[in-house]
Amino acid sequence: MKKIILIIYIFLFAFSCEDYLKDELLSDISADYVFNTAEGLEGGVNALYNLNRNYYDNGQWNNAMALLLPAKSDLSFGRAGEAAFFARLGWGASINDTGTRLLYSDLWRHYYRLADRSNAIIEGAEALNNIEESRRIQIIAEAKVHRAHTYFTLYRLFNNIFVTTAPTTPDNAFDVPSSPSTEAEIFGLINSDLDYAIENLAWTTEEFGRFTQATARHIKAKAAMWQQDYQEAKLQAEAVINSGHYSLVPSTKAVFEGDMNHSESLFVVQYEDGVIGGSNRNQIHFNLMANYNLIDGAKYSNENGGRGGALLLPNMYLVDLLREDPNDDRDDNTYMISYYLYNDAENLPEGRQIGDTIAVYQQDSPNADNHRLWYQRQNPGVLKYFQEDGIASEVSSITNIMVYRLAETYLIAAEANMYLGNTAMALDQLNTVRARAKAAPKLNIDLQTVLDERARELFFEGQRFFTLKRTNRLVPQIAQYAGNDNWHKQARERIMDYMKNLPIPETELNLLGPGYPQNEGY
Repeated sequence: MKKIILIIYIFLFAFSCEDYLKDELLSDISADYVFNTAEGLEGGVNALYNLNRNYYDNGQWNNAMALLLPAKSDLSFGRAGEAAFFARLGWGASINDTGTRLLYSDLWRHYYRLADRSNAIIEGAEALNNIEESRRIQIIAEAKVHRAHTYFTLYRLFNNIFVTTAPTTPDNAFDVPSSPSTEAEIFGLINSDLDYAIENLAWTTEEFGRFTQATARHIKAKAAMWQQDYQEAKLQAEAVINSGHYSLVPSTKAVFEGDMNHSESLFVVQYEDGVIGGSNRNQIHFNLMANYNLIDGAKYSNENGGRGGALLLPNMYLVDLLREDPNDDRDDNTYMISYYLYNDAENLPEGRQIGDTIAVYQQDSPNADNHRLWYQRQNPGVLKYFQEDGIASEVSSITNIMVYRLAETYLIAAEANMYLGNTAMALDQLNTVRARAKAAPKLNIDLQTVLDERARELFFEGQRFFTLKRTNRLVPQIAQYAGNDNWHKQARERIMDYMKNLPIPETELNLLGPGYPQNEGY
């Protein structure tokens, strides 16, 4: 997938003074080729993966779009920058504020563009003659996972959404909906698409980065949890766990190492530096690391986690969850870097040696300046988007991005079994994840136990906002824990129940039919 030259079906036209307005097709790839040949449709599927990746490629505001969901949770605090505005609910909390007008519009358009192109590929593949049936099925199955995942994401973000299986054409471009789809319609399409993919996709694929049957089952399990169909969630999650094709990697450290092409990965967004189709560098990691370089005796290094700007960081609630068990290794420079080392001999403070742990500022200092600088320069940072072989002093970096993995599948199964009364099985599945992290097993399980374990294992992977919303815990968790006790805790006072749904930007609402409803509260 990384080294494929992606087919993006765009027409390129040009004109000269002699042939004003005379169209000249400069590309060898036409719409007729894309939608009327097997090769073209397969290229179209590749283009869907590229389009999906644009979510992380959107570089405006220091990649704030990619950090939108980690920001809107109980596990982070925004120190500075654009992601911090979302974390504090200063942006994206009303209809016409900057975050809603710009970033939420991009978000809405991104997913509807992805849904529309999925529709076009599915329709083209279904209608195409002279194609091997196995190729047709593969094309349709992958496109249906894209469509299902897209509508599922839109629903969880915006609630009042419409779904359609018809691609946009000149004939229907102005046929706009005046009311949102019902939950039955939304989940009916999602479930149908995923069922088709489960039936027709293989468990694994030779091309790392493609959707598989395991991906479809994992998403189906997540969708079932939203529908409170816990038996279906258990069925799908345990099918993946017991498939024989996937397993947790042996150590916490190994989960995010290298290209993440390992037995735990269920879907990974592909990047490669300096390769056509490898896509853009980004500043996701830069947002999530402390700026320890500002401390005398420390300079940017890969051992210290690379370069950081300390814009969006783990809060003390998350740090304390990871410290609850002293043997839990998820904060031992694996998922999180919790301390930094002196490494600059030329500027080493008196009495310090290379390799000493930096302890300049105090997080709980009564001195306001000391307190503020601790958060900027020594706060723990997230390593899940770190380019291990990158240039430590670079602001931007590039690494594959983990979207779905088996550890979450285990935790979905644990929660489903808990609701079904299968306590022993639920504990066994939750403790399987804890055992990998060297944490002691839990002896009892309830919703808070599940939420705490999801926080420790999956923090900053983009799932927390959705989980809290689904379990009706978004408002109480943010009201109690967002930000830090004495630092940028504005979200605690600002959070309201209606904010569980993002506002539909007015620019997008105005393109829909008369009377299409805004989400309640905005």
